[in-house]
Amino acid sequence: MSNINRTPCVLVCASCNASYPRLLQTGAIIAGESGLGLQVLSILPKGPVDSSKSKFMQSLYDAAAISGAQVTFLFSNEPSLTAAVHATKIGARHIVTGTPDVNSNLFLETIKALLPELPVSIVDADNRVYTFPPTKIPLLVRI
Repeated sequence: MSNINRTPCVLVCASCNASYPRLLQTGAIIAGESGLGLQVLSILPKGPVDSSKSKFMQSLYDAAAISGAQVTFLFSNEPSLTAAVHATKIGARHIVTGTPDVNSNLFLETIKALLPELPVSIVDADNRVYTFPPTKIPLLVRI
């Protein structure tokens, strides 16, 4: 039996960079305005956790706790697929993420393709929020 919370929520996808406080803030605002819970997901590459990652994990956990959010850390080399599966499992109704960097792994594009029914909000470095609404017609055929 899974202990994953299936309460409809906003899912904040946070990576190991300094942007997670603004992502948490935006996620908390969207959750509050929508009457949804707040959950945070961080997907780290498979492998040992060094002191830098450990500090990030503790810092994210502490910041999320202040917002009343549940935090999940997963280890995967397929972050977009892992995030889409997790979002489905927990009943996410909205996803919040940061802006893709130059070496993007097509995270946003993959999430939108796999979960077209979910709005996705991107928070940029200047704290501007860009929301991609749900797509009415699925981009992929589900089997």
